[in-house]
Amino acid sequence: MHTLSSHYTMTQSKDYYGLKLIISFLLLIVLLASTSLYLIQNYYSKSFFDMREKKNLYFLESKTLKNMYSNNNMDYSTYEKRVKYIKSLAKEHCYITHSVTAEKLHTLPKNSIIVLLDMMALSENEIKNIDNFIQNGGNILFNFTSGFLNESLKYRQKNLVNIITGLSLNPQFNTIKLDHKSSVYLSPKVASPITKYLKRAATLDFNIYDPLPVFHTDKVLESDAFLTNWTQTNYIKLSEQEELNMQQSSLIWHGVKGKGRWIYFTFPSYVFMDAQKELYKKLFRGMLDYLRYPFTVIPYPYIDSKNIIFISEDTEYKYENLKQFHDISLKHKFPMTAFCVAQLAQKHKELMQYVSKSPYLEIGSHSYSHEKIVGKDESVYEKETIGSNKLLHYLTNKEISGFRAPREEVDKKLLEYLQKGNYKYILNEGENRLTPYFKDNILIIPRHATDDYSYLINLDWSADEILKNMIKELHTIVNLNGIYTLSTHTHLMSFGSNINILDKFCKYVKEHKDMSAMNGIMLYKRALQRENLHIELKVTQKKLLLTLQNSSDETVQNAHFEIYTDPNITLKDVESEIIGLHAEIKKLYQNKYLLIIPLMQPQSKITLFINYENKDI
Repeated sequence: MHTLSSHYTMTQSKDYYGLKLIISFLLLIVLLASTSLYLIQNYYSKSFFDMREKKNLYFLESKTLKNMYSNNNMDYSTYEKRVKYIKSLAKEHCYITHSVTAEKLHTLPKNSIIVLLDMMALSENEIKNIDNFIQNGGNILFNFTSGFLNESLKYRQKNLVNIITGLSLNPQFNTIKLDHKSSVYLSPKVASPITKYLKRAATLDFNIYDPLPVFHTDKVLESDAFLTNWTQTNYIKLSEQEELNMQQSSLIWHGVKGKGRWIYFTFPSYVFMDAQKELYKKLFRGMLDYLRYPFTVIPYPYIDSKNIIFISEDTEYKYENLKQFHDISLKHKFPMTAFCVAQLAQKHKELMQYVSKSPYLEIGSHSYSHEKIVGKDESVYEKETIGSNKLLHYLTNKEISGFRAPREEVDKKLLEYLQKGNYKYILNEGENRLTPYFKDNILIIPRHATDDYSYLINLDWSADEILKNMIKELHTIVNLNGIYTLSTHTHLMSFGSNINILDKFCKYVKEHKDMSAMNGIMLYKRALQRENLHIELKVTQKKLLLTLQNSSDETVQNAHFEIYTDPNITLKDVESEIIGLHAEIKKLYQNKYLLIIPLMQPQSKITLFINYENKDI
């Protein structure tokens, strides 16, 4: 009996062993599957699985537009050439182009992009189909007077532009015709998800012969580019009496409608075919990338600030007025830079010792003698650069980092001597750029604002007129996230009662929290940090992986980034791979977020995991 019982128990045990083995194996498979799913959703980039995904781009064809051309004896082949050119740009960016009618938009894959070029005439039904496409998650790139007319050239007040963007024609202007003799530019906003490929915020030539629509809106819309006249200091001037304001001068906008995104630009497509094709090609790439990808990350141009005000003085004739410039800087705790002529500084040793104690006033060099340098002998180059640096350092016991060339004459040899003299930056007459840039390891700070010589000598304006124009120029630059550079002189704005203009201006700047005052060396350090800050972006099913590398030898503090998302996506919170690093993320408006990273060590790399929710999944 005992033997039979033992045998039964052993047999039963063997049966259970097999069952346990099967269950264990199944549990292992479930565990591996769930772990793989977790890793895929949270750590594997979507691009890893989407490498073979085709980049399709759909160009809308409209019977209404064709009828408009036909009925009014207009040349449709010219229009087709423009479309063909824009398609060629898309192909250069690896897109496969297709034609589609409005009636077929509902058949396109989710998140498709449609392009409408110069589609002045659209039927009510076409407009309705386009609107439904965007509301349901489609994306649109369109321009000019889209849907303004029907095929009989009758104006539609409820046109496609108004329905999608909320922009309405400004009754004061409606449209403007630019004088072909005037110089006009497309000035890109620096911290924009669309203009990110326009390095150094280069201004684009703008050739146009059609009247441009001028808009106004009550909505909160971000402009990505503006129409300007001379460099970046004015919005478009129509005449001595008329000038468009910031909103009226806007050329490009982006926004959200329903579940979809849109980009609208006011000018015809032939602008892309004229001057500076390479730059316009980069602009087009930025537009497509914004519409195609669910996330766009834009770093602040100056680490924790988008808008820099840099005020300097050429300290030369009436040298004693350096004290007035210094006192304004100290009064408002406003960082400034005085570019001093070393030979004159030597005659004012006590004044130099006095101003060098300020924590806000930086001393730079305005050469040794204020004489011509470019084209002279090597000894002149050396004395005016290296010699002036050594003398100013002796007088102030401070490092001299900045240089301002007399007559703003700069050549390659001068830059070589500036490097030998351990200079870090130079303030020079602005090229059409909004931000500083490095050239031969020297930071070139472009000069934009009207300087005091023009105000007080050429224009002979009153103090109130000067201040009013300075503030207007300031806001132009701030709206473009550029750097406002005001150049003054000891014998002009720092002389006598003129200093009151600078006093009121500094007070105005300090009252605006979106503006940051910096002297030259502060600006140089931020620019160098930004130059050495690299971003890598990966997207998983549940997380945005943002890898940041600080390849400089400086600690980066409070790095700011703006993140633009698809309308269906909500950013939740942010985690860091580094214990104790508490990055902050907050929603600004619509689908725009601000990410702040408090600290990045020198020569370091960190990865942030930003959790998000996609309502479409």
